[in-house]
Amino acid sequence: MRLNNVFVTIIAKTYYIKCMYSYFYFIAAFLFLFLTGQVKAESPEPLTWKNSVKALIYDEGEEIYDGSSLMKLETPYRALDAAIVPITVKFNNNQSASKYIKSLILVVDENPSPIVGKFNFSPKTGNPSLTTRIRIDKYTYVRAIAEFNNGEKFMVSNFVKAAGGCSAPSLADMDAVMARLGKMKMKFIKTMETSKTINKARFLISHPNYSGLQFNQLTRAEIPAHFVNYIKIEQDGELILEATPDISLSEDPSLTFHYLNTGGPIKVTVNDSEGQKFSKEFSIRQKFSKH
Repeated sequence: MRLNNVFVTIIAKTYYIKCMYSYFYFIAAFLFLFLTGQVKAESPEPLTWKNSVKALIYDEGEEIYDGSSLMKLETPYRALDAAIVPITVKFNNNQSASKYIKSLILVVDENPSPIVGKFNFSPKTGNPSLTTRIRIDKYTYVRAIAEFNNGEKFMVSNFVKAAGGCSAPSLADMDAVMARLGKMKMKFIKTMETSKTINKARFLISHPNYSGLQFNQLTRAEIPAHFVNYIKIEQDGELILEATPDISLSEDPSLTFHYLNTGGPIKVTVNDSEGQKFSKEFSIRQKFSKH
């Protein structure tokens, strides 16, 4: 009888230990998913958008439709660096001469200057999907609003946890930054000689893109705003992409875009808020000559 009691006790303790292990395993797994951003808390009401930001862009009563079937907005739920937050807008359909995305507006509700920029496209763009990097000042909704050439507007949004990006200091030395001001690079990611295939490229310009909210780390003096406010990318006299960004675009602005190749060089024109102008042509034929 005593042996049976001992046996029952051992089984009970073993079951208890297994339950405790399962409990701790569940807690650990939940904490891991939460800390890595895979478990998302319910997002707050978009009050800033409703109460003030929307009125900055559109007239009262202007209709904006749900764009989730048209495009996808890719952002991190919890950004690793609030000063360099990657953002991608992917469109499901390509451009056509009769119907195309005319413009895309990126918005960060809680930023001091919430409109990141407006990006204009044409049928030559091929597909208006776009990737860039932005600053985020505090927890906020990030929005992408696309407008067709017929005037219809569609929006998607994500909630992003990040803070301090608009006032974060540059990691690079200011003299070094200004020494390479305006230097441009173009990476041809996908290039075909036929105009029937949609090509892909990434443009980058060296520019501090000072927001006006940053401080010199040595003198503690406020750094005046100095940022890229105009970008135009074209080929053979046809517009591929035109952008009018503001201070919410990250340091060293970059754009990944698409286009239909017609053979000529890709010409880029950039202006900044200090009236400085930069331009460069990138030969596509040099790419083919290397192969």
